[in-house]
Amino acid sequence: MSSPNVTLRVSGSLRRHLEECTGIDGIYETPSEYLRDLIRQDMERRESEKWERLRTALAEGLSAADADYKSISPADIKKRARQRHSIPS
Repeated sequence: MSSPNVTLRVSGSLRRHLEECTGIDGIYETPSEYLRDLIRQDMERRESEKWERLRTALAEGLSAADADYKSISPADIKKRARQRHSIPS
């Protein structure tokens, strides 16, 4: 499986920063290595944000008063899921 090439043009302060981060004096050997690392970091950050939103929602639910809960049947749960996802009964 071949992977598509991506061309990136940078100039000005972005170019200077890229040059500082790559090559003999930089942390990365090549601009490609640097960009791949930035992409990985962004992917990790996004995944972490998803988990944080889930943790926040769970914490809110777990801290709710008992009076805020209402009992529903498994059939109601299935019905709501079908409606939410437009699945015929």
